[in-house]
Amino acid sequence: MIFYFTGTGNSLYVAKKIQESEGGELIDMGIALNEKKFHYKIEKGEKIGLVFPVYFMGLPPIVAEFVKQLNLETNETPFIYTVITCAVLVGNADKDLTKLFESKNLQLNSSYSVKMPDNYVMVFENIIATMIAGHYYGKDINSALDTAEKQIEELIESVKKEEKGYFAKQGFAPIPTFSSLYYGFYGIIRNTKKFYATEKCTNCGQCERVCPSKVIQMKDGKPVWIKEKCSHCTACINRCPSQGIEYGKSTKKRERYLNPYIKFKDHENKSEFEV
Repeated sequence: MIFYFTGTGNSLYVAKKIQESEGGELIDMGIALNEKKFHYKIEKGEKIGLVFPVYFMGLPPIVAEFVKQLNLETNETPFIYTVITCAVLVGNADKDLTKLFESKNLQLNSSYSVKMPDNYVMVFENIIATMIAGHYYGKDINSALDTAEKQIEELIESVKKEEKGYFAKQGFAPIPTFSSLYYGFYGIIRNTKKFYATEKCTNCGQCERVCPSKVIQMKDGKPVWIKEKCSHCTACINRCPSQGIEYGKSTKKRERYLNPYIKFKDHENKSEFEV
């Protein structure tokens, strides 16, 4: 069984690739959280995977909230692993997940990272962010995805063997302290007040459907952000078909990003895999 959370398809792509090798059901943590589906029966010998992006060197709030309420029905101790997609480093994300599982008397056996193009368009132009991290995976998005493919193949082989350990790229020694401070900054900036719909908005309502935080409502044919904070998953701004959503002035000239291997059926709030 593979639990995943995705905004623009990077983590979904990784989860799908693992599923091709390992089998098992794919569970969208965002949808499961909103539908309050937390109880899952685990078959004998079944591995448990969690695939999601790092958020400011920590856990996405939706992932943290879902795992806190997750109830795994099993007669044995399952092999649990996580794969964290990131632009550079995962910071404290895997360690924070370890603590959540320990509170349930379960063990996170392995953690992996896959470097992907950055989708945080509210702060970074993704091409610029990719170039900044170029010493990790090349100087363009295609190079990043090619390198990611190799990393995915390697971690799949490791999961098959049930290898245990922290294999994710966490960073140098001071990273844990910096990660905590950085994640605290995320808590401050993840507000919604700068989001707005432009004249490009076609009133399709897609942003409302894909928002995992359920903070968007269509009012008078336009999206309105009804809560002060969201997870900043970027699904609304990156998956808008008309590029009709902006975040203050910073995103007006920035490209949007979707994983090119994922085709979203956003009118159904579902996704299908396409290579």
